[in-house]
Amino acid sequence: MARLIHRLRRTMHSPISLLIALGLLLVGWQTVVGTIPLVGQWIVFATLLLGAGIPHGALDHLISRETALRSGKRFSWTWFFIRYLALMLLYSIAWFIVPSASLIIFLVVSAWHFGETDIEHVPSTASWIVTRFMVGSFVIAFILLTHPTEVTPILERITHHHPQVLSVWQRVTQYSTSVWQSWALVTVCLFGVSVQLKPVGMNWPRLGRLTVILALGYWLPLLLAFGLYFGGWHALNSFQSISAYLRQGRRIASTDQQIWLKSLPFTGLALISLGVFVWWWQRSAHDWDPLPLLFVFLSVITLPHLDVFHGMHNQIDGQVNAT
Repeated sequence: MARLIHRLRRTMHSPISLLIALGLLLVGWQTVVGTIPLVGQWIVFATLLLGAGIPHGALDHLISRETALRSGKRFSWTWFFIRYLALMLLYSIAWFIVPSASLIIFLVVSAWHFGETDIEHVPSTASWIVTRFMVGSFVIAFILLTHPTEVTPILERITHHHPQVLSVWQRVTQYSTSVWQSWALVTVCLFGVSVQLKPVGMNWPRLGRLTVILALGYWLPLLLAFGLYFGGWHALNSFQSISAYLRQGRRIASTDQQIWLKSLPFTGLALISLGVFVWWWQRSAHDWDPLPLLFVFLSVITLPHLDVFHGMHNQIDGQVNAT
């Protein structure tokens, strides 16, 4: 009994439990008081983004070093930064040449990134690869399709009112509920097939908590729904994976808090870069719509991070395949 009480206390004080409590508080506020003020939404979103969203991507240099050493390769800081910046440069060019294709690329790689983060420690079989992608793409589709009135004007601005993209989006939103429900059904079926073909020990409580986070986002505005998932759920779970990965290599003997502190230099650099971007826009491009520029900026700095995380998960999955 004492062990059960201790476990319940640990669960109640875990970051994910606090995140769920925050989501319940926001839904309760909206139900009792009414619409959450936009200022309040931005405060919650910024807190999640600064507390976990950006910092979890500011450890890429440590992850890349650990991945290289595990692979028996020599790690070079110079090569890491060259490769990182080259990916950003190439993707920036792609956005200006083929913006619609770049948007699709970003959604596809983000879907894979979310899927391999939410479904960890599974073998690299064809069925599990497809299942991971479907899980990640469902998360994105669910958040977007349950907030069509908020997404549509954003999509119009990002794509510069691209007729083909908007036409497809409008057709999909006409049946948005049916689309995401069908997507969920296919994803669950694929999940079942993958478990049958290659059984693995799944963390079902974790999947249950993911379901709760998405359900809370359903009742909240888009900004808060995205903040709860990305700045909260995704970032916090990524931190746990990063901490375990770095400690397993025994090259960094740090607590979770110490590893978070190691992210601060590059978190600061990301914020400085964002500040420089805002300064440049106000000084030289204030006639341009800032939203597409900001979205491109965020996607450009995100792409190398997805590549680094994929390398980490390849190492983790390799251990599963070896067992």
